Amino acid sequence: MRPILSYLRRFGILPRLRVLFFFHETTWSGAPIQLWHIVKALRARGFTVAAAVPKRGAPESGPISKLLAELGAEIFPVVDLSAPPRLEELRDLCGKFDVVVANTLVMWAAVESAQAEGVPVIWYIHESRVAEQLLAHNSGMQPALKLADLVVMPTRRTAQLYAAFTDRAIEVVPYGIPPAPEQARQPLESRALRFLLLGSYELRKGQDVFIDAIGQLPDGTREWASFRMAGRPLEKEFHESLAARAAESPNVELSGALEHDAALAATNAADVLVCASRDETMPLAILEAMSLGRAIVSTDVGGISEWLTDGEDALIVPPENAAALAQALSRCLSEPALVATLGENARRTFTENFSIERLGKSFARLIEQVREKR
Repeated sequence: MRPILSYLRRFGILPRLRVLFFFHETTWSGAPIQLWHIVKALRARGFTVAAAVPKRGAPESGPISKLLAELGAEIFPVVDLSAPPRLEELRDLCGKFDVVVANTLVMWAAVESAQAEGVPVIWYIHESRVAEQLLAHNSGMQPALKLADLVVMPTRRTAQLYAAFTDRAIEVVPYGIPPAPEQARQPLESRALRFLLLGSYELRKGQDVFIDAIGQLPDGTREWASFRMAGRPLEKEFHESLAARAAESPNVELSGALEHDAALAATNAADVLVCASRDETMPLAILEAMSLGRAIVSTDVGGISEWLTDGEDALIVPPENAAALAQALSRCLSEPALVATLGENARRTFTENFSIERLGKSFARLIEQVREKR
């Protein structure tokens, strides 16, 4: 029955479903990027889409707001992320739509408001281990987990973390992004190997472990590589300590936040994308590097090992283990053929599992599903 209804709506025989997406922020970062891709994919499939976003000028407001407007989505700059949220305002907004999609744990009030208005709601959750802290410090989040019609998460490992908090159905939908455009680059043999770590400067991203690993590389090896990190300094003291340590090594560079095009250019220029995180779900920087055919070295966090296999399309090491990370970096430096093979296989894994088409199809099915169950 669902495919028939979807077909009828897509071709105007039945009214198109009106779907409201709650963005906790519209900066160019992981969770809002994923929701943006979903909105765009659903608009192409015939859904009427709208977005509730942070007000212009708020720290959480960013370039995705402009992209949503250019797409033709109706924009509601009313989301107030301060505590307590304005539930009456959110309820009035939710009541105008057929389905609500709330993005990240921060948007628990949108889930509560949609439920109060009798509007089916999908809660798209990305947080992994950090969720335990958020749930413990926000009295509204955990009860809301029992209200969503459906909870969607990007990895099985993330879904398992929430089993103790909700009896609601949890659907695992892998991320999807468009393949990054590849540019001309120098051949690997003509220069030193370039390692890149993209991520905000905060303890959970593990830049300190990366620097520890660099320091453990054998003498005479480290000089044949460059190591770059780039991101927003979210934890000031942590960032300052990293900067002081990086200053001691001439081939270690700390950069600030990069615009998306600049981040893609940096990934394109790199040979190896490194993730040294203590906690992740499935970093989009890794997916973009995979689409470019870059080798991946990553800690075994989030959904990494659900999609990548050690020695085949990545080198995977335990988190918080600088010695193991150093060994993986050393392998890349001593085995250029391995770097090329890992990159080729990573591109294949990306193509088979992380397409925008698959992501849009999955969310279209889930939206139709929750609407019909009401």
